[in-house]
Amino acid sequence: MKKAAIGILMLLFLTGCWDRLPLRNLRLVDIAGLDLDEKSGDVVLDFVVTKLKSAGQGEGTPNSELTELKAHSLVEAVGQGDYIDQAPFLPVNTRVYFLSKRFASHDPIPKIAFLLDAPYSSINTPVVVYEGSMSELLKTKSGRKKDFTKNLNEFILSLEKNGVVSNVSMMQFILSKEDPLKDIALPLLKPLDSRMELGGALLFRQGTNTGVKLGKEQVRMLLLMSGREPGRQRFTGHLPGNGEGQDINYGFSLKKGDSKISVGRPSRGLPEIKIKVKLRINAFEIGETVKTLKPDYVNRMEKELSKHLEENAAETIEKLQKANCDVLGIGMQIKAFHPNVWKYLNWRKDYPRLSIKPKFNVQIVNSEAE
Repeated sequence: MKKAAIGILMLLFLTGCWDRLPLRNLRLVDIAGLDLDEKSGDVVLDFVVTKLKSAGQGEGTPNSELTELKAHSLVEAVGQGDYIDQAPFLPVNTRVYFLSKRFASHDPIPKIAFLLDAPYSSINTPVVVYEGSMSELLKTKSGRKKDFTKNLNEFILSLEKNGVVSNVSMMQFILSKEDPLKDIALPLLKPLDSRMELGGALLFRQGTNTGVKLGKEQVRMLLLMSGREPGRQRFTGHLPGNGEGQDINYGFSLKKGDSKISVGRPSRGLPEIKIKVKLRINAFEIGETVKTLKPDYVNRMEKELSKHLEENAAETIEKLQKANCDVLGIGMQIKAFHPNVWKYLNWRKDYPRLSIKPKFNVQIVNSEAE
């Protein structure tokens, strides 16, 4: 009897899950692209669904299908999916949401806010903006290039992993509409030959497109000033010669970064804001062979690089203030830690007029001059 009981239990374990979903029936929405029709103004939903062909034993050949739905609203377009033979659009497995620049420029959040309440929606999925037509992109690329959607999704995830730009989830983007202190920078992608590249970021103030775009280097300055985890960040560029000869090329990886926002309290007028950034870097190029750097040269390069980054950061801050877009969260810092200062501020009116000064302290940690 004991052997028989053990045998029955073994059969239960070996037969697998009774309610499993066969791989051949699993559909993944690799890309959900949202655009606007130029003539009618209708919402256009393009989505690429991947199924596994010849699935078995945990393997299979991915087969992608592109579907386009168009209606007066996104909700209506989604509803049309119930009547097509490729099966309805189910955002439960969506890997990335693409907003065309045209869609993102016309108050996008009211059109997509229903996703927060729609059952099984992938609201933690990243949102990016595409500088072009979503229909043209997906029709020309997804069908012809077998690994296009796979490579595109991996590229978007790598941007945050490598410390290039912070990804924003659909939930964060939608909820920012109701938060007066939550401004956002959405990554902006653009085509490069047969591939895709980061073109910068679009600034949104409470979910509304400000029309202001940050360049690629300004996006990276945001990450440095926010003090987020460095990931695999690498920086290259050149230091101006300042009349002492040719520009000096530099390259470094960020070992550790820290940022702190301090608020000064003048006797009258607006508070003075300082963003203090401390960087510990591994230099792999900085004008001379890194292994032969002398103490005096290292000290000079640390000061020059600090000054250079401060200038780039100041340009980035100036652009944020012109857009009245507080991506760095300065307002939240003041409200949380300086309530006596906050109560005298009219934030949206005063933020563009604040004195915000970045201060960088760069330390090279991998030379003989340590």
